[in-house]
Order: sequence, then C-alpha cells, then structure tokens
Amino acid sequence: MNIAAAVAAQAADATPSEFMMLLKLWGKAIGWAVAGGLGMGIGLVLSLKIFTVLTRDVDEWAEVKKNNLGMSIILSAVILGTSLVIMMSVH
Repeated sequence: MNIAAAVAAQAADATPSEFMMLLKLWGKAIGWAVAGGLGMGIGLVLSLKIFTVLTRDVDEWAEVKKNNLGMSIILSAVILGTSLVIMMSVH
C-alpha cells in the first residue's frame, strides 16, 4: 500500500509541473506567432513603400482604383513575392 500511495503522490506532484510546462510552451508558440505576424506586416508595408518609391512616375493605387488589372496583378505579385521571402526566412 505504501508503494501505491507513493506513486499516487508522485503522479499528483508531476501533474502541475507538466501543466505549467504546457502553458509555457503555449505561451512561447503564441509569442512566436505574434512576432511572425508583426514581422510579416512590417515587411509587407516596407516592401510596398519601396516599390512605390521606385516607381515614381506611376500612381499604383490610383490605377488600382481605376480597375487597372495589370497594375493589380503587379502589386499582388509584389505582395506574394515578399510574403514568400519572409516565410522562407522565418521557416
């Protein structure tokens, strides 16, 4: 009986520490997800600003508002390309 009580006490002691370890891992995963999301957002905004500066003669957003499909495709390619580069650097 003493062995069973010792094993039960040991299991009861192990459960809170395992739960705390699980909470720490969840916190770390959520933290990395937030950091990745912020990095992705900043990277996309920065790349679009650089693209806008490099193409001074064209107002991309005015062209998109005029339903210019070509400019929409180019901007979406810039966004997707930047997203792929950021994804590969994070991975």
